[in-house]
Amino acid sequence: MVLDTAKPEGAMTGERFIKSLQDGREVYIDGKKVDDVTTHPAFAPMAKELARIYDLQHMDEYRDQMTYVSPDTGNRVSISWMVPESLEQTRLKRRNSEVWNEQSWGQLGRGPDILAPYILMLYNRRDALGQIKNEHCDFEENIINYTRLCRENDLFLTHALGDPQIDRSQQPQNERREVKEEDTALHVVEETKDGIIVSGAKQLATAAPVTNECYVSLSATFSRRADPRFYMAFSISSGTPGLKTLCREPVSIWPGTWGHPLGINYDEQDAMLFFDNVLVPWDRVFMLYDQPPMGPGFGGGLNLLGWSNMCRVHFRMKLMTAVATMIAKSIGVYDFRDVSAKLGEMVSYCEMWRYAMQGVEETTYIKDGQQPRGGAQALQNWFAHTSKRMVEILREISGSGLIMQPSEADLANPEIRKYLDMYMIGKDVDVEYKSRLYRLAHELAVSSFGMRQEVYEYWHGGDPTRNRVNMLRAYDQSAMVDQIEGLISKPLDHGSAL
Repeated sequence: MVLDTAKPEGAMTGERFIKSLQDGREVYIDGKKVDDVTTHPAFAPMAKELARIYDLQHMDEYRDQMTYVSPDTGNRVSISWMVPESLEQTRLKRRNSEVWNEQSWGQLGRGPDILAPYILMLYNRRDALGQIKNEHCDFEENIINYTRLCRENDLFLTHALGDPQIDRSQQPQNERREVKEEDTALHVVEETKDGIIVSGAKQLATAAPVTNECYVSLSATFSRRADPRFYMAFSISSGTPGLKTLCREPVSIWPGTWGHPLGINYDEQDAMLFFDNVLVPWDRVFMLYDQPPMGPGFGGGLNLLGWSNMCRVHFRMKLMTAVATMIAKSIGVYDFRDVSAKLGEMVSYCEMWRYAMQGVEETTYIKDGQQPRGGAQALQNWFAHTSKRMVEILREISGSGLIMQPSEADLANPEIRKYLDMYMIGKDVDVEYKSRLYRLAHELAVSSFGMRQEVYEYWHGGDPTRNRVNMLRAYDQSAMVDQIEGLISKPLDHGSAL
């Protein structure tokens, strides 16, 4: 069945995005069902912020940086959904991701441009998917139609890959689940003429309360299964009956007037998804009972459609470095040798990441008409540790000022303002400048929002230990091994090294 695109809506607008979230979805937080995520204080700020950025797609300044003309409809659609056919088009995708991350301060791990690469990765493997036959549907046709649906309507997706964290003792090295399956993990209950019925749970679906769709599959860590009922990949509307979304404690609801611009606007929420006999229509299923077609997608190299993460990391690094530098100047320690050295260390991380991005872009290749690809598997794993170090430096430079700063109400109170102007100013800066700058640093390095971001960065690319093991196994050392074996194949003496 070919998807009907007679009424495509094109690039998302802010108003349309807000309306799309009012679909009766079952979202729960703190024991209560949410009536409307667009008005609830835990979700409304991010929904409004995303709506603001969506509207930029239609402004003269950003239109050509964020949208292009659809080859199917002639409508303007998001570059996030472009299937690039040249290296120049990968640069367009990079700029689109840069805009999203500049506008969101590099704080959104689930911006609207980030899940498109997952779907486009499947689209790129449509031939392999089509080789797996099913009497109810054609997996190749499904992914082609679904990609078109997403592109022509600019849908915002999240994904859910992980199993519930219950008993992982049956997973040697945390790499496989081949001995025992738990019925708590998502699995197929039965097939019907309309689709598959699935039950179980998935974690963590970041931003699920404010997305249009959720792509559900297996994580690279747990991609091996003993039971075919647990092999599946599909996408589903966030408002599907039987799908329940449970949210964590918000980091965005703060009492008082201290001000948390990042935590309030960019608390993208993390959620558990509970599937209570949920019907997934056949035309939304991309893989079933068979893992091999999906294998390269679980742990393969970087698809250069996925610039979002790299751009986000770069902006986040630059933000932390600039805040640390401004803090150092505001308290007169910028020229201290050890402080300057630590700031230089942060700058070196920013520059190394910039060089890496440039290198990935310049070494991108196109093979057999497939989408542009390049090698960057080690970068996300490197940042999982580098991010922690940058936050540590920010804390060290800022000192105890991260803990004690006046609120906006304190600044406006004439009874204590005279003391603030005397005791809480900085070097050549007033108390308002210093306190607001420090509160921004608090957002990044101390607050529950900042700590959530750090946990996210560490696990975002999957288990770092497993990633290092996979990199070792995939790394070609044959040339160096041959050279060393040639060296040690004969007695070693002073002249044998050359």
